[in-house]
Amino acid sequence: MTPMRLKGKSAVVTGGAQGIGRAIVLGLAREATNIAVADLQRDKAEEVAAEARNFGVTAIAVQTDVASEESVANLARQALGRFERVDILVNDAGIFPQARVTEITEEIWDRVLDVNLGGNFLCCRAFVPSMRAQKSGRIISIASGIAHTGAVAGAHYAASKAGIVGFIKALAREVGPDGVTANAVCPNIIDTELPRSHRTPAELHERLVRNPLGYAMQPEDLVGTVLFLASDAASYITGQAVNVNCGTVMI
Repeated sequence: MTPMRLKGKSAVVTGGAQGIGRAIVLGLAREATNIAVADLQRDKAEEVAAEARNFGVTAIAVQTDVASEESVANLARQALGRFERVDILVNDAGIFPQARVTEITEEIWDRVLDVNLGGNFLCCRAFVPSMRAQKSGRIISIASGIAHTGAVAGAHYAASKAGIVGFIKALAREVGPDGVTANAVCPNIIDTELPRSHRTPAELHERLVRNPLGYAMQPEDLVGTVLFLASDAASYITGQAVNVNCGTVMI
């Protein structure tokens, strides 16, 4: 059994009610980390928090719209009020309503940027002051390989994820002197509800397994990278966009 590198730490995971976020929550719980599960879906967030508590940690669910300054401020109040400190912030909340550039309305464009990129900004702004005060912290944002490659019917999503990479690189320079690191993780397509909703099962399977390992990336395949970046083992890693893509580029 591997040692618990994050025992006694406290974390906030946005988008934690399903998919990648849920896997990260449970991965942190196995490391004995206390967690605030933040998601717009209150009931699902409560279910994931209950799963996390099975590992003996304290876990709370906080209904959160990461695109709302007021909602994010409430998340910070609840997390810091319950745990007194937040050591790890994982920004996973995101949306991807597929549409080609000529079909993207201004409303859709704004919503994707507000949630995916704006949510990163609001959550980081809410938790950075306490991390600076405690002279430590780990900020990990889930970007995407699409930030580097683009994707048909995904210009708004690609722009938001590329924006996350640039934002994190700039943030790392600001918070580094206070012992806080900031990194982005860029997975390729993961077998979750979001890509399944946009492709037929046969098409999705063919795209997902086109890699050296020959099997579809699961949410759990991203967890190890996140836990590493959250740990002291990654104390000298900051301002990075870490690709987790099995050595392939699939668009």
